Amino acid sequence: MLPSSPAKAAAPIRKRASVPAATAAGEPKATKTKKPKASPSKGESGANRSREEAAWARGVELCIGCDEAGRGPLAGPVVAAACALPASAARLPGVCDSKMIGDEAAREALYEQLVATPGIVWSARVISAARIDEINILMASLEAMRLSITDVIKDSPGTTSALALVDGPFSPWKEGPKYVDFQLPQPPPSVTLDVHPVKGGDASVYSIAAASILAKVTRDRLMHAYDAIWPAYGLSQHKGYPVTKHVAAISKHGPCAIHRRTFAPLKHSDLAPPTAKELAQADGVVKKYEAECRAATRAKD
Repeated sequence: MLPSSPAKAAAPIRKRASVPAATAAGEPKATKTKKPKASPSKGESGANRSREEAAWARGVELCIGCDEAGRGPLAGPVVAAACALPASAARLPGVCDSKMIGDEAAREALYEQLVATPGIVWSARVISAARIDEINILMASLEAMRLSITDVIKDSPGTTSALALVDGPFSPWKEGPKYVDFQLPQPPPSVTLDVHPVKGGDASVYSIAAASILAKVTRDRLMHAYDAIWPAYGLSQHKGYPVTKHVAAISKHGPCAIHRRTFAPLKHSDLAPPTAKELAQADGVVKKYEAECRAATRAKD
C-alpha cells in the first residue's frame, strides 16, 4: 500500500513565486439529477479581496487561500490547493468558485493565468484513494489542506505572519481529542499563522476561489491520465463522480486501484484491496504530473 504518513502519502505539486512573495505587504458533483451550472460571464464573480485587503492593512504579510476538489467522487484522489497572491497582482476576471465554471477549457485558461501571475506562491497536494479509505474523506481533505498551506508558507522565505482563508467550516488543524493524530505538518515555528474557515469561501473570497480552480484543474488532469490506464470507466467524462454510467461500469468491471472502497456502493461489497502493482500505477500518475509541473516552473522562471 501507499505510505500512510502524511508527508509521504501526498505528492506536492507547487510553484515557487517568480518574484518574492514579500512584494505583497469541476465539474460540480455529478448526480443523476443535477446539471452543471452555467459559467459566469467575465467580471460577474462574487469573489472579492476584501478579507485579504483587510489583513494586509493590519500588517499580515502572507494571505493564503485554500480549497479542495474531489470529496464526492467514487474514484480518484482528493486534491487541495493553496495559493498566495500578492497585493500588486491584478484581479483576474472570471475567477470564482470552480464549480460555477462549467466549461473545462475555461477552468484550464484561468489556471494558466493564475500560475503565470508574477509573485504567486502555490501548492497542490494529492491524497490517494487508498489514503482516503484509511483515514476517511474529511481527514484526507484536511490533510491535503495542511500540506498545501504549509508548502506555501515554506516557499515564502522571510514571512513571519500569515493568514490562511480556508473554504468550509473547519480548520485543517481541527482541534479535539479525535484529531490529535491529524495535526501534521505544523506551520514553521517562525511564522504566526491565523486560520479562518469561511463557509462558501470559494464563492466569496478571491484567494479561495483561485485555489479552487488550481485544485479542480489539478484533479481533472490527473483523472484524464487515470482514464488512459483504466478506460473502461469513462473517468475523463465524469472525473470519478457517481453518475449512472460510472456505477454501471463498476458493476460490470469491478473497481480499479483508484476506486474508494469505503464509499457506497463499494463499501457494501467484499472487495479485495488493490494490488501493489495497481497502487504503483496510480502513484506513478501523480509523480509524473508533479515532474511536469516542476519542469514547467523552471521554464517560466
